[in-house]
Amino acid sequence: MKDAAIAGVAPARIVDARRKSQLARVVLEILPPDEPRFEAAARIHHFLADELSLTPDTNALVGVANTLVTRLSGGLATWARRLEFEPFRLRVIATAGAGKTQLAVRVMRDALAQGKSVLYVCFNRPLAEHIRAIAPKEAKIANYHQLSAAVARDAGSPPDFSRPDVFATLEERFVAVPVPAHWKTDVLIVDEGQDFQAAWVEALERLLNPEGAWWWLEDPMQNLYLREPVPLPGWTILRETTNYRNPRDLLDFIRKIVGPGVRLDAGSPFDGSEVTISTYEDGQPEEIIEATKRAITQALSLGFRKQDIAVLSFRGREGSALTAVDQLGPHRLRAFTGTYDLFGTRSIAKGMCCSNRSIASRDNRRRA
Repeated sequence: MKDAAIAGVAPARIVDARRKSQLARVVLEILPPDEPRFEAAARIHHFLADELSLTPDTNALVGVANTLVTRLSGGLATWARRLEFEPFRLRVIATAGAGKTQLAVRVMRDALAQGKSVLYVCFNRPLAEHIRAIAPKEAKIANYHQLSAAVARDAGSPPDFSRPDVFATLEERFVAVPVPAHWKTDVLIVDEGQDFQAAWVEALERLLNPEGAWWWLEDPMQNLYLREPVPLPGWTILRETTNYRNPRDLLDFIRKIVGPGVRLDAGSPFDGSEVTISTYEDGQPEEIIEATKRAITQALSLGFRKQDIAVLSFRGREGSALTAVDQLGPHRLRAFTGTYDLFGTRSIAKGMCCSNRSIASRDNRRRA
């Protein structure tokens, strides 16, 4: 400060850069020795220390977490695509949150950039719809029964969905009919391989062009149907047990359930999500609904938005006590109705709260 008079403060009480080492002495000289502790002393200390009092924004944290998880889990998609061997048959056994979806999408982009055709096949129809929304438009995407129906239809043998055994018949027909040329592909990606049946491998192999590449992605921990692993003799195996998606304490909770026999490594930098368990006694619909309402209210109180909350039922959409419920207290639900529109898209009942009520349905007709 070149001209202390401009400040309108006594020069003795001005401490600038030239006499910064005297700051503490000047303060002590100004303060009366017998003055009681000032109530705002802590706030003054935080101000002088350049400390900010911030409250975490849950919505912002969700966005940051999604971005960071995408970046971390991209490792699998990077180095798995650098592998080279002939014939290319790679079985990727990886846990949820390891980056399998990113790997599949990048393999599609690589193939299309090289002028090759690519076909992605999964087990669940909702996953196929999700991949279709994020994958290149030139890629062919379907779940196994959609693919079976399309190939059979193009070969002149359309399925009859009015029959109760239509899906078993469809699987048999897919193996028997000749494969039209436009269904042949240079790169074949199978996702959710833990849900596939061994008989389907031969049917799919007919779609792969000579010298084509075949990727098989699976997660044994998501084997809800308790099927034996599909034998793929002679395939190269790549294992990834690191989960980047879920907070570390949540994975600790899962390890206690699945036991020490399953390896599950935590790759997320997030921790302290404080898993909360709410129980009900008899499992009556009223008790389940009340417990779910309390859980939603607690999540909202923590700052989560309604669109960030999913209600999952292990009983499946058909057996859940929540299937017939359109509203939980003040919270409206949005869920799959079990029907499809003319374009084959799932019909979703509109509401304010996002609800997924079909985590483990045994009805394959819904999947196809």
